[in-house]
Amino acid sequence: MTISYDKYLNDKQLEAVLYDSSPLLVLAGAGSGKTRVITYKIAYLIDERGYEPGQILGVTFTNKACSEMKDRVCGLLGERFDIWIRTFHSTAARLLRIMGKRLGVSGDFSIIDQKDQNTLIGRVLQELNLDTDTYQPGKYVHLINRAKDRLLTPEETDLSGFSHDPVFQDVYAGYDKIMRSENLFDFGDLIMQLSKALDRNTDVRDYLRNRFRYVLVDEFQDTNHAQYVLIKQLTLPEGTVCVVGDDDQSIYGFRGARVENILHFSDDYRGCKTIKLEENYRSYQAILTASSKVIGNNPGRLGKTLFTKRGEGEKLVYCRSHSDYGEARYTADTITRLVRDEGYKFSDFAVFYRMNAQSRIFESTFTRMNIPYTVVGSLRFYEREEIKDILSYLRLALNPMDEVALRRIINKPPRGIGKKTLQVLFEETIARGHPFHDPRDLQGAGSRRKNLTDFIELMIDIKDMMDRLSPPDAVKSIYRRTGYLEWLINEGKDEKKENLGELYNAVIEFASSSPGAELVDFVEDLSLSGVQEFELGNTVHLITLHNAKGLEFPVVFMAGMEDGIFPHYLAGERQRDLQEERRLCYVGMTRAMEKLYLTAARQRMLYGRTVEREPSIFLEEIPKDLLIKKEGVIREQNGRQTLRFTGRRMPSFNLSRPDADDSKGKSGRKTGAGIKESDRVVHEVFGSGIVSSLNNDIAEIRFDDGKVMKFMLKYTPIRKET
Repeated sequence: MTISYDKYLNDKQLEAVLYDSSPLLVLAGAGSGKTRVITYKIAYLIDERGYEPGQILGVTFTNKACSEMKDRVCGLLGERFDIWIRTFHSTAARLLRIMGKRLGVSGDFSIIDQKDQNTLIGRVLQELNLDTDTYQPGKYVHLINRAKDRLLTPEETDLSGFSHDPVFQDVYAGYDKIMRSENLFDFGDLIMQLSKALDRNTDVRDYLRNRFRYVLVDEFQDTNHAQYVLIKQLTLPEGTVCVVGDDDQSIYGFRGARVENILHFSDDYRGCKTIKLEENYRSYQAILTASSKVIGNNPGRLGKTLFTKRGEGEKLVYCRSHSDYGEARYTADTITRLVRDEGYKFSDFAVFYRMNAQSRIFESTFTRMNIPYTVVGSLRFYEREEIKDILSYLRLALNPMDEVALRRIINKPPRGIGKKTLQVLFEETIARGHPFHDPRDLQGAGSRRKNLTDFIELMIDIKDMMDRLSPPDAVKSIYRRTGYLEWLINEGKDEKKENLGELYNAVIEFASSSPGAELVDFVEDLSLSGVQEFELGNTVHLITLHNAKGLEFPVVFMAGMEDGIFPHYLAGERQRDLQEERRLCYVGMTRAMEKLYLTAARQRMLYGRTVEREPSIFLEEIPKDLLIKKEGVIREQNGRQTLRFTGRRMPSFNLSRPDADDSKGKSGRKTGAGIKESDRVVHEVFGSGIVSSLNNDIAEIRFDDGKVMKFMLKYTPIRKET
């Protein structure tokens, strides 16, 4: 099939598609058509350069992006191909299963999610006699995930440089012991274990380098250290690799992403060529110029100049209302006017905000004014209880050592198996190192022995069904054989029953789109489905700025453009954090296609007090001739106390009484009382740390997770560690 590359690509896009003689960095500005470049490049490699589909590895971050890329490539080539276009985690999982024996890894592992991680950490803390109120599982899940992003194992001689938490290494070691004994992998494990296995097995690494003759990486600015190391292991320094990304859109540092990966890519790959995609197909020039001026204040950028042929467009509108309610009312009035007078639909609008808490006032205001809205961020399909339950049945049948799955469904539906009986099952089977499907002795179960035996026989039946039935028929049989569907019907849980019907539909679609695939492949795909997806109905969308990446709307409102809100007060004085906040601002601005409104409030309710706000520093970075300033609707809030606060730090106040003493924390005790330099302290939100410096009641605290922040002690819920 002949593809007219020059017909559908601009000059720079075409240059990037046709170039394959050395490592390539495609610096793709916002709205510049990077997905088009990647898909056309894959098609070009197959259609013109003679690559076999299986010799190409395309890696990105979401299942949705993978699906879109596959569809586009196959559409260009005119037929379906089995192309390796996968997420990082899916790529690692598939390679570990395929190459497991050669890599010294058991390929029948289960993949657990963050909720399962919290459960395991809770068990570890219990074994270490640490209470979960003081030593919160979520904190250690975060620390462990970040350690794995850096390829740090619990066997490292000393992890104190990574975390100052005195028990972190013990918790990590206990967690890792459970993971290995039960053959479990979390998302971080998939990358880390594959990377370390390839270090140990250079013959397998060389085999994979020869197999994947061309590697393409999308959204490269979002890669963490472990992901970049894996890419380097799969390619040679002078190899055929193409990475596509934008350093100005690196906004996930809190997840471990390293903007340095894209900034220094040309240092790691000899002879790297850089091609810049600067023509924007989304926004008018006024929006592009304003956003470029803002991001231009970040040092060390690779640099690019966005332009468009769409025209100049309208100036940006900046409205500073008297209050947060006035900000929401101005937004609602503007949406109503544009729908009535200019023919926009509600789905053409999005309100972006830095913090989830900001959505509340917009929700109440839109409800009063009959504006339909959707808060983006609802529970994902695979995270719903009933979906995870069925998935756990499948996981347990595939991996009998999966204790997390076993604990989840042992009494769903109720089977009369209590904690003591369950402990017998563990001690007599899993603890002895063999699957519970083959129990040696269940005498300790007493009168409940039949309950356990029936459950074991059930799991053996499920394993048998998975082996001999098609995926849809196996799932249907599991619904019936386990009694789960009947249980939901009897309990009157119609919505959950409907969700199981939707899961069955998903299995049917999976089976038809992947002929010959087994249920284990579906389980893996579902386990790796970490993407938040939603349908854009005819409603205004309320979205955090982080969730807005990859989207576009004709009209965008960026709310809370105030110092301490955006940039966020946690950015503090660290330039690295402030630069990421500026990149987040750039991402938000470049989502707007036609109109961009920047809104702020002079006063905002924070921690039970009305706080006077200063405009965001980002507003000062937009050229004055591109801004139209307006005053929003003034809504006085009677009875509120006012506290003037102009710095970026956002003080914490007693939430229970608006007239409470500022110097008291939630317990009513004096905050910061008697604290000195070098004291160990506990912050009610950020946990334990050490006071590294103290000056005029401003304390700099180095927290155990590595964060360093400054606080005004009289406004901070902090106490000495006991």
